[in-house]
Amino acid sequence: MKTNVDRQNKIKEKRQELKGLSAPIRLLVKEGRFDTVNEGLKDFYAEEGHTVLKSLRQWNNDGKSVKKGERALMLWGSPRKFEVVDEETAEVDEMDYYPICFVFSNMQVTERSKK
Repeated sequence: MKTNVDRQNKIKEKRQELKGLSAPIRLLVKEGRFDTVNEGLKDFYAEEGHTVLKSLRQWNNDGKSVKKGERALMLWGSPRKFEVVDEETAEVDEMDYYPICFVFSNMQVTERSKK
């Protein structure tokens, strides 16, 4: 049984993996090739044939099922604000936190079997 700590560690690993994928794309964003890191990630995935990206729920709503064993692709989610308090000065800074958005592509789904 997975514990909460195991899940948190897995998410940390996924964040590091996504940061690694994003690092070279951030440079291309600075150069103006892409408007956002997610745009660059989508372009990267499209080169491998992943042209339509949707969440599991979106695919299910479209009558599709994700193939067994497929691993989700990752994008950055919409930023969420959170506050960080400096313990020494009690100063409060507002920061953005970008969650991970797990998606699947057109290559990873099939029509749901009708029973």
